[in-house]
Amino acid sequence: MRLVGRHEVLESVFVEMDPVLDGFRGVLVELLGGGEGYALLETAVGTGNRLLEFRTRSPLLARSVFEAELGQAASYGHDSDGEAYNR
Repeated sequence: MRLVGRHEVLESVFVEMDPVLDGFRGVLVELLGGGEGYALLETAVGTGNRLLEFRTRSPLLARSVFEAELGQAASYGHDSDGEAYNR
């Protein structure tokens, strides 16, 4: 699957983060659908750095990974006692 060409943004979520704790202001998590399958993109806001690009032909797997990434993005950089860490 290539992202060049026709694709549709099925869902897009911005997750705001604390630059001091997380190292950047936030991430944009997008679920894209195209003729050949689905892609999940995670991009750092501000720098535009691509943090994740996941491709699959399975709509269920694409949705599952999208939901898992939203859960991770919301808690990124924080362990159980509130300390920051790098992945």
